[in-house]
Amino acid sequence: MARKKSAAKKAREAAEHARAVAGDFTEAKEPVATEPGVSSNSDTSEEEDEYGELLTENVEQLIQKVMGMLKSDPKKLLDPEVKFFDDTDAPVSKKSGDKPMYLKDYHRMNLLSGEYKNDSDNEYGTVDGEKPYLVTQKEERDQLLSDIKNAFKDGDDDDGFLKKKENPEPADAAPRLPDPNANTEEFLCSFLNNQAWIPKKDDKAIDLDAIDREDEQEFEDAVEDFERAYNFRYEDPNSAEIVSYARTQATLRRGKTNARKRVREKKHAIKEQEKLEIEQALQKKKVAKMNKVIDRLAKIKETVGDDVLDEVIERVFGDCLLKDDFDDSDWDGKMSEIFNEQYYDSEMVKPDCGSDDKFMVEFRESSDLGGDADKDDVGEDEGKSDSEEAEEKPRSKSKKEKLKEKKSAKKEKEFLKEKAQKIVEANATKIKEEVEEERGRLRTDEIKFKYREVSPESFGLTTRDIFLADDEQLNQYFSIKKFAPYKPKEQALKDKRKYTKHKQMKQWRYMTFKDTNGPKRQKGEKDDEIWIRVEDVPPKTKKQKTKK
Repeated sequence: MARKKSAAKKAREAAEHARAVAGDFTEAKEPVATEPGVSSNSDTSEEEDEYGELLTENVEQLIQKVMGMLKSDPKKLLDPEVKFFDDTDAPVSKKSGDKPMYLKDYHRMNLLSGEYKNDSDNEYGTVDGEKPYLVTQKEERDQLLSDIKNAFKDGDDDDGFLKKKENPEPADAAPRLPDPNANTEEFLCSFLNNQAWIPKKDDKAIDLDAIDREDEQEFEDAVEDFERAYNFRYEDPNSAEIVSYARTQATLRRGKTNARKRVREKKHAIKEQEKLEIEQALQKKKVAKMNKVIDRLAKIKETVGDDVLDEVIERVFGDCLLKDDFDDSDWDGKMSEIFNEQYYDSEMVKPDCGSDDKFMVEFRESSDLGGDADKDDVGEDEGKSDSEEAEEKPRSKSKKEKLKEKKSAKKEKEFLKEKAQKIVEANATKIKEEVEEERGRLRTDEIKFKYREVSPESFGLTTRDIFLADDEQLNQYFSIKKFAPYKPKEQALKDKRKYTKHKQMKQWRYMTFKDTNGPKRQKGEKDDEIWIRVEDVPPKTKKQKTKK
């Protein structure tokens, strides 16, 4: 879509066209004025006083008189009879216009009059007045010889090497004008007296036409921007301009990476991110496990006391301290095992004391003498003890005791933390496997099956019952659908209590083997053998296909 021309642009084109037509017309009129002495009344023959050459001293005095009149009596200026400037003082500013003389007219006039022969400048008598070839050749030869001779002479060229260079005489500096803001009258008088408006040689020329052209160009650009914004006001403002971006080193040079390398780098970045996530999850898991072990060790210490060694606790509980599904039944079993190992399995050794031992002799004598007295004092001691217990009151702890308890509790906590940290670090591989199992696997990883450890359960059936009963009979007792899936421990214990009842077991054995005690042994079957009876099964007959 072509852009519309602005009004300013159309006006400028029309002015240029009119100027070109006027120029053609003046060129066509110039050859008409060929006769000398004919005056022209055109405005081009009139010269204007641009720099104030007509401003003489008399005129300046009159101007000063007018300025003084403005201050003293301004009403006098309105009087038409008062005159400051006379018309006789103004010189004639107009000159009669003569015909211009060109170079070809001058040569033609000299040839016709014959004055070129009497010309004193033509000393060689040539037509064109220039030197002949022989004269120029002789002068050049003489000049060359003089230059060679002067080259070997000791001249005074370096005489002024150490002399101070004289500064050239400065040109007439422009007069300095006072500040117009400080004193306007002094500035005006100095400006008029020095004729500061007349340009000097060193003054900088100001091209006013160029300033006007710049202003016109700025105005035209502003008009075009406004017209563009108005014409495209319903469209996207960014679509009218082409956005360009600066070049950088990354776009100028060709990189060494290709598609395969980018894929490899992407896979490597994914692996690194996966490793970082696994490490973070592993640290969180270790902290959670350590806090759990600390709580369980504190509970065990509180229950057992300080008499049980830490090695015994670690050996009995082992990895159970790290498990999440640690139930009460396991807790009771482990605690009983600790008490059995600590108290009941330990052998109490009595010290051997001879008959001649001094301490044993004294102990026997004191026991024989004080036996009766002790019996008499038993009743009194019992009465006193009851009254003393009633009188005793709970005593508040001192600051030293409280501080001592805090320090001991802090030491115990640090000791439990170190123990828990050792247990967690010893089982770091298992914790890592748990984290990987919780996170799952990547798409690129191979599928890894991890089997769950389950305890064998027969639900009260013996080996002979399982081998000698067929699948249907076993499914009647306990279906494989209930046996196969993984169940919580509570549900597994519930099923075990339900299907291991003695009455239900006898009933199933009677229905299956016709005996409540189970299948009987065959003749010749030993105790460590199980014979399975093979029954003759009739062969299946093939059905004959009938032809249709």
